[in-house]
Amino acid sequence: MTPSQKELLTKLSEITRIYFVGGVVRDQLMGLVAKDVDVVTELDLEELKQKLESWGYHPQKIGAKFLTVSVFLDGERIDFTHLTQNLETDALRRDFTINAIYQDCRSGEILDPLGGQLDLREKRLRACGNAVERMREDPIRILRMVRLKVKYQLTLVEETKKAACELMETLIGIASERITEELGRILVLDSVEEALRLLEEIGYWQSYLPELARLKGLVQNKYHVKDAWEHTLHVVRNTPPQILLRLAGLFHDIGKWETASRECYVWGKLEDLEKEFYINEFQILGKKLQRYRGQYVEVHGARLDYYPHKIQVKHIRKVAGRKKGFEWVVDGKRHFLGHEKESARLAHQILPRFRFSMILGEGPAGEKELLWLIENHMSGTLTFMSELRGDQNIAHLQDKVRRFAWEKGWNGREYQRERVFHLLDLWRADFFGGKQRESQDEEIFDKLQAEIRVAVEYLEQRKQKLDWTLLEKFTREKKLVGKAIGEFKDYVLISVMLNERYQPDNRAFLEKEYQKFSLKNTIAY
Repeated sequence: MTPSQKELLTKLSEITRIYFVGGVVRDQLMGLVAKDVDVVTELDLEELKQKLESWGYHPQKIGAKFLTVSVFLDGERIDFTHLTQNLETDALRRDFTINAIYQDCRSGEILDPLGGQLDLREKRLRACGNAVERMREDPIRILRMVRLKVKYQLTLVEETKKAACELMETLIGIASERITEELGRILVLDSVEEALRLLEEIGYWQSYLPELARLKGLVQNKYHVKDAWEHTLHVVRNTPPQILLRLAGLFHDIGKWETASRECYVWGKLEDLEKEFYINEFQILGKKLQRYRGQYVEVHGARLDYYPHKIQVKHIRKVAGRKKGFEWVVDGKRHFLGHEKESARLAHQILPRFRFSMILGEGPAGEKELLWLIENHMSGTLTFMSELRGDQNIAHLQDKVRRFAWEKGWNGREYQRERVFHLLDLWRADFFGGKQRESQDEEIFDKLQAEIRVAVEYLEQRKQKLDWTLLEKFTREKKLVGKAIGEFKDYVLISVMLNERYQPDNRAFLEKEYQKFSLKNTIAY
């Protein structure tokens, strides 16, 4: 407790009996430090509020039924509730016995009506009284049960666990803000994988995030030794304990169920039916298919597991004759083509069920950053595929690294080094997420990431040193106005950031860039 909190409670204990309860007592008994303080008082809450106001404090009513009075001091909070009858009755209204241990504020005496100290010593998590009644009173206790069990490494009493399973559907009536807060606290736990497994065991994902639950048992390609669910757990576990990265890890592969496919061939006439392309009974998915419309083709593609009438194109070519048919490729590859974009699309649909912007920070921008990370989580592997396989073209690598670091960090307004570093952290967790890797793979990967981090530092420092004075004068001379000024500056910026020989204070360079810019945009100035 802070000095200001102690001062208030000491003053209050002189006029009424008050007791510490909940986390502040539990953590003290465990040798830990608690931030927020829960207190029960024999004083009526309205009378308490008036007394606190008379002392110069600013209490707030919390709860639809005026169940709590809260006071914020030194950035921390004290929550007061009313002791209506006695401690045992009060304890039976609380969630778990380890949170129903009381301490007299004045004497320091510990009072334990439900045996919470014994449960704490024996590392046991048990609901107060009837577990079903406790969970039904406030279903958020189901998620709190998971957090407490994992955070303090407790054994979950079977009756308590059973009640959570039985009442899982009641969570639907809980405010999304409360759900999000508890999930956020769970996701940053050190033993987050254990928590995610427990949520699956009690049926939370199946009920509220079926997009995630259906990854269990989803077989991946030959490079993975785990199914999509186990891989996801591994990735989340190996991301730093930041809510943005943990959520990105949780959602990064949810699109794999939608895109799971196997390699195949299909032959026939490509027909355009209401802006969708078909060969025989199969819908064909791909880019620039219109050029083959009405022709007989061979498609080397991937047939979706869960949408078997759809085939994604890998390669397409015209064929002589009128061959029709379908064949699986013998020992064909397992594919998840475009799963990163599909994962981002599904995550976008999931977000309104929660209030992740509340815990991500920056409002809607936090959610946008989450979706960006999910959609781009494969970009490192795809960009540096040859290097990861052992290509040693050092000169070429520097150019690729610098371009990657720039494109991933530049958002059109400012350079965001943290965005690149977050992407690198997610990439590492995914790259080694239960996949078959040789011993040299980690060394190659570490060197590559180190090069990207060096490039980020270089780009950030270089951008700060650029002098745009001449460019502003140059755009006036060329009579550029409005949007064109910004477009030209962005065009020049890319060149100078990727090549240190170029400077925006060099007129010859600006003239060359202007000529290329004008030609590219076919604009007459």
